[in-house]
Amino acid sequence: MKTAVQDSSIAAYRALPVKHLATQADRICDIVTRYHGWLGGNISLKEIQSLYRRYHGEIDLSTVSARVNALVAAGRLERLETTRKCSISGISIHPVRVALQ
Repeated sequence: MKTAVQDSSIAAYRALPVKHLATQADRICDIVTRYHGWLGGNISLKEIQSLYRRYHGEIDLSTVSARVNALVAAGRLERLETTRKCSISGISIHPVRVALQ
């Protein structure tokens, strides 16, 4: 395959551990799973964003929302019908949690 990327860049990418190749959605799902017991087992988008920034770097709230929507559609997360106040914004939200199997 011909690319404009240097061979050394391709080799460096291929040498990355699989953990570094996790998608944003995988990382968000991991955060929700890891903090399952925090805040009653559910989490808001702003709380996810805050934890993502701490562990992985900057991410826009709209990106978190898009990835969470995809995870909900895939059945990996579920959005609760009940509301609670977000610990960051203080706004009533419909939190998400790990989908029950």
